[in-house]
Amino acid sequence: MISNMKNTKLQLIKEYINLKIMLTSIGFMLGIIILNVIVNPRTLMYIDSITLLAVPLAFLGLAELIVLVTGEVDMSVGAGLTLANVVSVYAYLYHGIGDYRFILLHLIIGLAVGIVNGIIVGLLRVNSFLGTLATSSIWSGLALVILNKPEGPIPNWYYRLFMDGLWGIPMVIIGLLASLLIWLYFRFNKISLHFYASGSNPYSAFIAGINVNLIKFIAFTLNGLFVGLAALFMTGIIASGDPKIGIPYTLTAILAAIIGGARFTGGVGDGVATICAAIGLTFMRNLIFSLGVPFYQQDLVYSAVVLGLLAVVMYLRGGR
Repeated sequence: MISNMKNTKLQLIKEYINLKIMLTSIGFMLGIIILNVIVNPRTLMYIDSITLLAVPLAFLGLAELIVLVTGEVDMSVGAGLTLANVVSVYAYLYHGIGDYRFILLHLIIGLAVGIVNGIIVGLLRVNSFLGTLATSSIWSGLALVILNKPEGPIPNWYYRLFMDGLWGIPMVIIGLLASLLIWLYFRFNKISLHFYASGSNPYSAFIAGINVNLIKFIAFTLNGLFVGLAALFMTGIIASGDPKIGIPYTLTAILAAIIGGARFTGGVGDGVATICAAIGLTFMRNLIFSLGVPFYQQDLVYSAVVLGLLAVVMYLRGGR
């Protein structure tokens, strides 16, 4: 009896948590952090600030993951983050919206972006790569129309929140805990099985009674929520609206999800591993800075490293 219960628990753990992927991602994160400390021991003094920079990427990684498990991809997460950031800051600067609606605006824009992508991909059945690549251009264009250059400030109470924390709790802890708890709530909810089934074998999922297209629409809607949350933290970190802030984030978010176990063919991926990968990738950018790479070359070097890592991971997993 006890043996059967243990076996059942082990099966549940294996079903919901890929320990191999998780340990690999944790190893990647710790390895990059250790390299940072070796190259520059002063990194330990700023580890909380650097980790805070990883929070928007963690949310964007989860945004990518939740659509990747259904067999789709979102090429617009960076542009969506930018639009939510710019619209919210513009609303504060030019319309005085600086109360709780300032937070809601980020989430509303993020959800709107996700719903539009969901309609295009899930309901109209447009190829997700092409469809979201098109909406990425639209979101980026709208952001530039609204703000053609970085502008600030943001509401003082929101700025102080990122300086002092919420009830004394640093925002980095709140952000990482929020991303972790939201993912775990989703993953241990039975509906998540529909997401994985839709990506793993859409035909079998359809035969089993799962509305695959509806699941993909919901996936993109949730993706939009994560984008809105990422924008919330990005706005607090940079304390301004920047129409180009999200440009480098899409590819990095995809890589975080891929390191987290996702495949472009769908059906697999772990949120905890994705969060760890996002932290590791953020510290990798800091490592490039610590190695003395000139400022004007850092984006080029980091993008090349991200692309190289993506190629290596894809190769090790058989190109899927």
